[in-house]
Amino acid sequence: MKEIQAISLLCLSMAAVLFDLKEERIPNSIIMTGVLCGGAYQLFQHGMMGITIYLGGVLLPILLFGWFYYFRMIGAGDVKLMCAIGGFLGPSSCFSFITISVLFAGLISLGIMVRRHNFSQRLMYFAEFVSKYSADKQWLPYIQGVKPEARFCFAVPVLGGVLYYIGGMI
Repeated sequence: MKEIQAISLLCLSMAAVLFDLKEERIPNSIIMTGVLCGGAYQLFQHGMMGITIYLGGVLLPILLFGWFYYFRMIGAGDVKLMCAIGGFLGPSSCFSFITISVLFAGLISLGIMVRRHNFSQRLMYFAEFVSKYSADKQWLPYIQGVKPEARFCFAVPVLGGVLYYIGGMI
């Protein structure tokens, strides 16, 4: 049964990366397929208790990343992708997966900033964003002032988290 989980997670995350890199979005059809398959997997694996495990895994990314989405620091498709993966993993494995994915994202971001020599510029932009929000209490999307070349596809570190998880299963 773990092989089915691993193959499903790989297919889901790789399809998301391909679409995110090509179209800068993750289609809802991919997300819904992952959500439904994750629910079926947990139901077959754990019976009726699987529903609770599934819901915990689906809701955890919303709880952890909802405010990132609110400020448009992350896309809705990225949050939904993590929810679909979380459904397969359940809450405890989902938390580990998210931690690894965020670490991969940080390393990728750091690499991009070092390559572009804009580390201090990015930190100043973030500090200005926080300061402006704190002072004005006015919501502005974080991404609004970000140049397209400063963005990166979050589905890539999500795939890294999936690969790390699968590697730990073997």
